[in-house]
Amino acid sequence: MKYFFSFLFLLYTIPTLGQASFPKGFKLIEGDNMTGEDDRYSNGKDVFQMHFYWRSYDGDFTWNDDKYRQYIAEGIGYPVYQTKDSLLWGTGKVNGYYSYVVVDWNGEIFELFSKENDADFANYSKWLISSIREYRKKGKKFMFARRFRLIS
Repeated sequence: MKYFFSFLFLLYTIPTLGQASFPKGFKLIEGDNMTGEDDRYSNGKDVFQMHFYWRSYDGDFTWNDDKYRQYIAEGIGYPVYQTKDSLLWGTGKVNGYYSYVVVDWNGEIFELFSKENDADFANYSKWLISSIREYRKKGKKFMFARRFRLIS
C-alpha cells in the first residue's frame, strides 16, 4: 500500500516540476480535450497555446533538421529560424492575428498570438523564449499544466 501512495505522489508531482508560471493576469481557458492539450492561457488580449504538429510528422525525426523546420513553417504559415542554442522560432501574421512560435528541444510548439503587435506582444514573446531557456538551465521541461478529468 505504501508503494501505491508513493506512485500516486510521483504521478501528481512530476508534471508540476516544469509547469509554466505565466505572467500576471493570464488565466486558463479550458479546451475540450480532457487532458488539457488544447487549453489556452489568456489575459484577454494575448493568448498562449501549444500545437502538436510533430505528432503527424512523416519523416525520420531529426531535431531541427531542415525538413522538420520546413514542415513547421508550412504548418504555421511563416518562416521559422534556428537560434544558436537550437530552438526554432518564427513570427508572422496569420488570419488577422500576430503570431510568435517557439519550438523547444523536444519538438513541443508554443505559440503566442494577439490581434495587436504592441509592446505587450513583444514582451510576452521575449518572456516565452527566455522562460523555455530558463527552465532548461534548471533541468526542467517548460510545459503547460495538464488536467486529467474523469468522464462523469
